[in-house]
Amino acid sequence: MVTMTAGLDRLRAIETGRPVHLHEFYRSNKRFLIFGAERHQYRNTPLNSTSVLALEDDFGVQLPPAYREFLLQIGPGAGPYYGIWEPEEIVKETEGDPAKPFPLTRRDAEQIYNAWYTWVHDPKPNSGGGPSIQAPDPTPGCIFIGTQGCSGVTALVTTGELTGTVWDVWLDESAWRPAKTAPASLESELYDLATPTYLGPTPTFDAWYEAWLTRADAELSPPGRTS
Repeated sequence: MVTMTAGLDRLRAIETGRPVHLHEFYRSNKRFLIFGAERHQYRNTPLNSTSVLALEDDFGVQLPPAYREFLLQIGPGAGPYYGIWEPEEIVKETEGDPAKPFPLTRRDAEQIYNAWYTWVHDPKPNSGGGPSIQAPDPTPGCIFIGTQGCSGVTALVTTGELTGTVWDVWLDESAWRPAKTAPASLESELYDLATPTYLGPTPTFDAWYEAWLTRADAELSPPGRTS
């Protein structure tokens, strides 16, 4: 959690300080450069153990360790896309039963990730967002931990061999894919500064969150910064 805390502190400092090399991007009344920050504003509030236990009791399942530790040490708020939801929002938006078996397998994850990776590197890919896999609606064995905008949500698996993995989900299509690194800035000149990070077929919560921090730092850091 030290890496996450330090990364968040750095992003807050950059966005509030508005360093000279970023002035041209803070045009008009734009307050933040990182996508979704207007909503979460880099605020995180750690949960106490009673709140975490209550969430687990509501769902009848123990939360994956990395995510559980995140809630206790850092807390809901700032995070990829529009941030990490509070427990109340998770309970409200999660549609399936998190205690029942998750329907997708490791083999499913590997197959769809490999198909997507091939699509990403195809010089002439088919239109759309790339390959995905269908899952039952509502989907058991997971919770929704945040919105990506429109029908997109981030799901965290809570049962089975994929427990602790994070998925990108499009609810209007019941389409699932192992989570990719979330976007940071939407400014094309900054976006191109970051080296793409591929999280593989079974991305964990901490790997997914830290990849977003790394990408955001690479896009907002002064030119020539190496550490």
